[in-house]
Amino acid sequence: MVMATTDKFLSDIEYLAIPYSHKDEKVMDYRANVSDFVCSKLMKNGRLIYAPISSCHHIAKKYGLPRNWEFWKHLDEEYVKISKRVIVITLPGWETSTGVTAEIKLAEQHGIPVEKLDPTEYLKEMEMIEK
Repeated sequence: MVMATTDKFLSDIEYLAIPYSHKDEKVMDYRANVSDFVCSKLMKNGRLIYAPISSCHHIAKKYGLPRNWEFWKHLDEEYVKISKRVIVITLPGWETSTGVTAEIKLAEQHGIPVEKLDPTEYLKEMEMIEK
């Protein structure tokens, strides 16, 4: 069993960032679904992923938690700081997303590499599965 406090475990975590907040609830649900799908594919390939939207969207929605950066900032920052990489899903809006831009900036401040992930192929696969 690997303990969460070991350096090896912490250094293998990759943080999955995606734009999330939006005035349209359906857009937020869609973004959460994209996060879930991409996260699952990366994990199937053996990567250790922490995806905050996948982890917390359903909780926030079900129990009425705020869904803005200010509420989630502290938790997300702590996960970024222990990650070996930040992976940014480049859905439309990623460059102006308050959360994503803050996560990228924090990663850069801590010397954590940022990988941009084009979701095009994932979206095609998702669409095929949902048909």
